[in-house]
Amino acid sequence: MTVEQQVERKLWEAQPPACHFWPYLRAVPLPDQDPLELLVAWQEGRCAGCGHPFHAEAVIDHCHESGLVRGLLCTLCNNAEGTAPPQHPRWFRYRTLPPTLILGLHLPYQRPVRRRLAQLLDRDQELAAQQR
Repeated sequence: MTVEQQVERKLWEAQPPACHFWPYLRAVPLPDQDPLELLVAWQEGRCAGCGHPFHAEAVIDHCHESGLVRGLLCTLCNNAEGTAPPQHPRWFRYRTLPPTLILGLHLPYQRPVRRRLAQLLDRDQELAAQQR
């Protein structure tokens, strides 16, 4: 890796996660809103870390300590987040203010939530494929 590439990588890593630049909908979801649909709709098929469209499957990121869903990441960002040290600039910011906290959601990482999120993501991918 060249010096220029190293500098560019350091600058990229120091940037906040992509989801911190997306417009905030509201602090708390409306009572009749499905929180999982809100999360999937807000992320619009984008990774919360890098902002790129999901090329394969989205990963449901969660906190192993609290057991709560944080957001949807691409596999590359999920691996980077999982191996990054606690004070890594980008991932510290992501862990402190993940998409679910931005949207005011409290989603336990349990089988029904994972199953429903997988269904919603599959539906969105099918719709995107039909629109192409």
